[in-house]
Amino acid sequence: MLEGTLSVYAFIIIFPLAVVGGIIFIIRMIIRKTNWCENNESLEGKTIIVTGGSFGVGRALAVELARRGARVVVPCRTKARRDSTAFFLRKRTGSFNLRVMFMDLNSLDTVWEFAKEFVDTEDRLDAIINNAAALCETRDWTADGFDAMMGVNYVGHFLLTILLLDKLSKCPDGPARVINVVCGSCKKGNLANLLNLEGQRDGSYSFRHHYHNSKLAQYIFTKELSRRFRSVGIVAFAVNPGLVSSGLYKSLTGISGQLIQICAKVLYRTPEEGIQTILHCLLAKGIEPNSGALFRDCRMQDINIPKWDDQVAKELWENTCRLIKQKGISITLKENDDEE
Repeated sequence: MLEGTLSVYAFIIIFPLAVVGGIIFIIRMIIRKTNWCENNESLEGKTIIVTGGSFGVGRALAVELARRGARVVVPCRTKARRDSTAFFLRKRTGSFNLRVMFMDLNSLDTVWEFAKEFVDTEDRLDAIINNAAALCETRDWTADGFDAMMGVNYVGHFLLTILLLDKLSKCPDGPARVINVVCGSCKKGNLANLLNLEGQRDGSYSFRHHYHNSKLAQYIFTKELSRRFRSVGIVAFAVNPGLVSSGLYKSLTGISGQLIQICAKVLYRTPEEGIQTILHCLLAKGIEPNSGALFRDCRMQDINIPKWDDQVAKELWENTCRLIKQKGISITLKENDDEE
């Protein structure tokens, strides 16, 4: 009798746990299902900038590129992070063809100085991978007065890229490539807010809403960059790496923040899985006609939404240039610039 009762209790406890475990396993398999980049091309002799290369997806990408022989340049915003990143990358890859430089996407002055130093000291530039991202749970601003997420995720990368366009256009093994790492939820972004990059007119703050907006801006920037510069040998791609366990979520607090961090560790893709589509867009031959498109799982995604037309992309580009100039920052590597 006692054994039967224990068996019933065991079943009552174990069966639900097994069901929950099975559900979690299935969800994990769906989220982490990855199409791997099968291109084993060497990158010997190429120079590639990777922002956000000190942790997560960016660090995994920097390791892979260095192993393939590329000269990898990683901007970092503190001396401690620069030193630790250089040590980690050299130890992990055995390569000393790495350069870690100072740049803080929170400050456009440092972006300009980074670009100037890079152009003055590096022989070539084959690709820029704009991977760094900020996720701010509470309202914050950059040193230049932009909404923190919009400033770091979009405006800083915009300035970095346009300052280096001349260097990219002279790439001897063109076309040069610009890859902007976005997210699937960029489709939830609000176009009206893209003309309010400083965020000063916003009412209530939602970090998810502002994050979506910043990633939508990056995607639209990708389209306009392609339209303007494909003819001079620069192609651009937006990449959705999927849900990846990275340091992006570490700033989230409270119960919901802790839950997101746990889900990321248990369910999301590893950084090594997350870099596969980035590698595809960097290495694949024959995708150049799809410049300006969004890729996920090493395939182009259809994201043709009429309201995100060329006119919107043009207005966003011009508005961003205007705001940067208003902050006293030149959009070329000349000290005085009046060019739009």
